[in-house]
Amino acid sequence: MLVGAKKTYRLWHDYLVNLKRLDSVTIGEKIDNTFLTLLELIFKGCFATDKFEKLSFVSLAIGKCDILKFFLQISWEHKIIDHKKYGELILELDHVGRMLGGWKKNIQEKTPPTR
Repeated sequence: MLVGAKKTYRLWHDYLVNLKRLDSVTIGEKIDNTFLTLLELIFKGCFATDKFEKLSFVSLAIGKCDILKFFLQISWEHKIIDHKKYGELILELDHVGRMLGGWKKNIQEKTPPTR
């Protein structure tokens, strides 16, 4: 999962360096920071020993993945990134999101319910 997220970030970063200056320091920077936060949350989730802490990191990562899709959609709608780049990024993020969802489900199945 971390490998897939890193691959998607590399793809994004290749696009970021070619954005117009104004776009790169506004929405480009926002997307970049959100990507980095997503990578950090996945990394922390991989190494968390407490199941509840792991579940928290994974849930936050799912939210960041959804926010990334939203900002990428905005950048596509405003023609900051083209259709092909948007499609590639969204496909990769959908894959990361599915993996995160499966990871969350797996953790929840192994975690006893609290009362």
